Amino acid sequence: MKLRTWVVAMVFCAGCAILSSQAWAQAKEEKKTEPAKPAAAQPPAAKPADKPAGDKPAAKPADKPGVGATGGMPPEMEAMMKAAQPGEFHAKLKPLAGKWTFTTKFRMSPDQPWEESTGKGEKKWAMGGRYLFEEVKANPSEKDAEMGGPFEGFGIMGYDNVSKKYFNVWADNMGTGIMTSTGTIDSSGKTITYTGEYNCPMIGREKTVKSIQKIVGDDKVVFEMYDKGPDGKEFMNLEVTYTRQK
Repeated sequence: MKLRTWVVAMVFCAGCAILSSQAWAQAKEEKKTEPAKPAAAQPPAAKPADKPAGDKPAAKPADKPGVGATGGMPPEMEAMMKAAQPGEFHAKLKPLAGKWTFTTKFRMSPDQPWEESTGKGEKKWAMGGRYLFEEVKANPSEKDAEMGGPFEGFGIMGYDNVSKKYFNVWADNMGTGIMTSTGTIDSSGKTITYTGEYNCPMIGREKTVKSIQKIVGDDKVVFEMYDKGPDGKEFMNLEVTYTRQK
């Protein structure tokens, strides 16, 4: 009886040991695979306050190269448009416009007598008051056969806003070239003094001459041209007196 009791007790203890060993191993495995606890949650970032739907920042204009300080057209275009407009210096030529009769006195040297002729001409504005066109024609005379017919000529005058000078371009049937002149007006606004160049057929090269245009009144204009004699001294070789036609 005692032997039986001892065997049963031994079997019971062995079973308990096995069960305890399995339970301990299982607990150890579960501990190894247990997921790490998550880190403490961070507070959410502060959300910026919503702006009203209509309160949007103004769009920044794109930078444009060459735009003027006023934000309008490029400065080069502004300068061009300004220079293209007739102004106060063009207005000073207004007394020259109209139809005229003229008397011409001409001489080749200071010791020669004057040769006179008469004729008619007209000066009229073109291109919005920017240029003054002139056309003249002398009355027939006995010398027309020698000169190839009555004298005829035309010119363009005006004021250049860029060079700040008056200009005069002239051509006539006494040659095949042109004379170009530039000048300035005096403080009275009535007298323009020009310096001009043309190819002189008598000397076969370019020649420089001086001319003066005088606005004597609303109905009278005098044009003078000066040359140099053999002694190098200046003398008046041409005078044209214009009288307005009534």
